[in-house]
Parts: sequence; C-alpha cells; structure tokens
Amino acid sequence: MMKAALCKEPGKPIVIEQIPTPTPTGRHLLVRVEVATLCNSDIAITQSGGFGQSNYPLVIGHEAVCIVEELGPDASPYDFKPGDRIGSSLWRDMCLTCYEFTHIGPQFCPSAKMMGMNAPGYFCEYTLVDAACAVKVPEKENIQAAQLSPLFCAGITVWDGLSRAELKDGETVAIVGVGGLGEMGVKYAHAMGCKVLGLDINEAQLKGVLESGVVDGIVNTRTTAPSDVLGAIKELNGGRAVDAVVVTSGALKAYETAIGILRPEGRLVAIGAPLESVPVSMSMIATYALKIIGALVPGQIGCSKCVAFSHEKGIYPRINPREFQLEDINEMIALLKAGNVQDGRMAIRF
Repeated sequence: MMKAALCKEPGKPIVIEQIPTPTPTGRHLLVRVEVATLCNSDIAITQSGGFGQSNYPLVIGHEAVCIVEELGPDASPYDFKPGDRIGSSLWRDMCLTCYEFTHIGPQFCPSAKMMGMNAPGYFCEYTLVDAACAVKVPEKENIQAAQLSPLFCAGITVWDGLSRAELKDGETVAIVGVGGLGEMGVKYAHAMGCKVLGLDINEAQLKGVLESGVVDGIVNTRTTAPSDVLGAIKELNGGRAVDAVVVTSGALKAYETAIGILRPEGRLVAIGAPLESVPVSMSMIATYALKIIGALVPGQIGCSKCVAFSHEKGIYPRINPREFQLEDINEMIALLKAGNVQDGRMAIRF
C-alpha cells in the first residue's frame, strides 16, 4: 500500500488515502516519486473538471522527478534500470504505431493517456511511467530534484512553444504571463539570444523577472490601458512591434493583448488554454499575414533537448523554500489559485 492524494470530485478537497501500490506491466516503469510539483493545470483538473478528459477518482499531479524501482516485462529495450533518476512528460500508453506517433509526435497519438488527468499522476509515493516517454536526469552539482521537477511540464511546454516559433538571434519576443511557464519562457528566450519583453497583470512577478536580468522591459497590462499597450511595447523596442509573442496565460485578455503587439508576419504561440473560445479576427490575421502556432507538452525527444539546454545554460525555476508535505496539498492549491506564487514553485518531497 502507498499514500496518495486523490481528487474524488472536482471542486471538493483532495483527500489523502492509502491505495494499492501499482504493479508495472508492459513497458511501464514502477517509480518512487522523489519530488512532485504543483502546476496551474492541476487547479483546472481539481476545481472545475479539467479539460473534459479527467477520470475520477484520480491521483493528481503531472510533473515530477522519480527513481526507477522496477521494470515492466517490455521495458528493458528502453535502457532504464532500478536506481535511475528519471523525469517524463505526462504522456503514457501511446500505441507506438499510428501515423501521428511515428511521423509527428507521441503527444498526438489518439491512444495516449495523460498522467494526473486520465491516468494516475505523481502526488503519491509510487506511480507508473511509460518508458517510451521517460528520460534519465543527469546529476548536476548543487541542483536539487525540486528544481528539476517543473522542467517536465512548465519547462518542456514553453520549450516546445519557443522551438516552434523558430526564433532567430536578435529577434524580439514578448512573453504574456511571466509566472510559472512564463518564468521559464523568459529565461529560455533570453538564453536563445532574443530581446525579451514581459507582460503580466502581477507587478511582483514582473519586477521579479526584471530584477533577474532576463527581460529587457516589462509592461503591466493591468495598469496600462489596452489602447496604450502597443505604444508601451514600441517604446521598449525601438519603435516597432514584436517579432513573436508567446502566451502562457489562460486568460482571454492575454490573447487580445498578444495579437495587438505583433508586427506584420509575426508569430503568436498559444500555450495557455482558456476554457472559453478565443475570438480571433481572421481579417487581421490575413491583413498582417500573422501566424498562429499551437504548442503542447512534447514527448521524449523534446524532454531530452529541454533538460540538456537547461543544464547547459543553468536555467531552473524558482522553488518555494517551504518543505511541503502531501498533507499540505489543499493549502498549496489554495495558494496557487489565489496567485500567491511569488516564492516559487511549490514542491512536495517524498
């Protein structure tokens, strides 16, 4: 038996219970969870039913660093062994044979399940990870597991978005929403050689990224009138709009802001997913030849590239120094829901 955090019904408190320890089958790896971190998507899953794909009761959580304990009977070809420290994107149980998997990516396989959404997640002592999506996490001096855990959602997702934007050295990219995913986004874009502008409604978060030295300017979209945002961007960017904008916020207004600050032939990367439909002016898209690019949590290849780049450039998220326990999960959700994330990502260490 093992301890786990279960969401039994959206909108209800998470309960901590003893449940059976899973047994690895197929290419699954039984892993001992070392650290799991809380993500904004966990709020949607636990509070409002997620994105229409969640199965309850559900062990929540989809970003973690784990230690391999046991291999399923079909996992040996993937070169993992007990004792390996690994991370993984949230995908599992892909078919490995469909066109989407073989030609585009595992995240597009119709058979894929998502950990912490319609398959058991990481807020528990042990869980199952798909070896086809897992990567070994190399040790690095003075880097803790808690700093690595958010790479496997926030890090790899925004990495995928920036990669799809095909940014060139010296281009200007705006990150709309600089907390969570956006914090990683400004760091990665800066390390890629871009001029980086941060936009948010949270002044503390804006000041945080500005003081970190990874952004070249900030705009508070709460205190700046919508009609003045483009002017503020041009003032920071030599009189012109931005080459690309990455939206990590799930707010409708974030997208309204983003599309209004792009230059002709600019690229808008959609990462944040509002639960409502986003109205888009196709006339504006056509007139200015804008590109809208979607981004999604990638598979094993994207994970490997993101982790390697993070290690090379020394890019890691801020982690809340508090030592959270599994029993604190409801308090953590309340803090995140209220936007109290100024101290960094909240992590549970097992």
